[in-house]
Amino acid sequence: MIIDTHCHLNFPDFNKDRAEIMKRAADADVRGFVTVATEPNEWQRCLDLCEGHPQIRVALGVHPNEAGVYTPQVGEELKTLAQKDPRVVAIGETGLDFYRDNAPRDKQYESFTRHLEIAAELKKPFILHCRAAEAEMLEVLRAFQKKSGTPLHGVWHCFTSTTEFGAQAAELGLYFGLGGIVTYPKANDLRAAVATLPPDKILLETDCPFLPPKPWRGQRNEPAYLTNVVATLSEVRKTTGEDIQRATTENARRLFGTW
Repeated sequence: MIIDTHCHLNFPDFNKDRAEIMKRAADADVRGFVTVATEPNEWQRCLDLCEGHPQIRVALGVHPNEAGVYTPQVGEELKTLAQKDPRVVAIGETGLDFYRDNAPRDKQYESFTRHLEIAAELKKPFILHCRAAEAEMLEVLRAFQKKSGTPLHGVWHCFTSTTEFGAQAAELGLYFGLGGIVTYPKANDLRAAVATLPPDKILLETDCPFLPPKPWRGQRNEPAYLTNVVATLSEVRKTTGEDIQRATTENARRLFGTW
């Protein structure tokens, strides 16, 4: 069994053939999903997607690129919805994105901090997005851990960083979402970093419809393609595909408390 711990199955990219995509996923043994909302207008659509699909779980949050819409009221709505619906297994995605200027940085920090608070209050994991802001993100996490006095419980989604930042995140107890980018020919530094990550902290993800593995690069990504990521990870980490599947599934169950 493979679990896709970060996908966007609610996106309109899948409206025409979602049933076929789910069948191809099942045929590839991808049988668990976390579909992730990036802004408030997606929250209910993600929950609606669970109807008839008991293998789908949901993460609700405000993406850092959408942080301009964040207000304290949005934070309270997020907490209320996540608290009352057991299909919500995580808070996010949240974090910092300094690669683009889609949202003011002060709003990103405000939203990020509140997401961490909500996740801790509800005892749910958080999902992190980070681009061109690794040091800043880790600084926020260290400060939050020191203030809260509790272990961090979350995943660095789409980990594409360095061995050094990976080690720092591992010290904080973070999990790492690994997907199609690890298969790209020029991703040697990433593969070197991935080889050093703790085996009990690695997860599989697609981020579909984005970031497909090398054979489908430039096309729409989908969960069935995770078998290609598994093959690459087994080479990078010098183990078998079966071991990668077993470890990542156990890790996903431990982090999200489901499946």
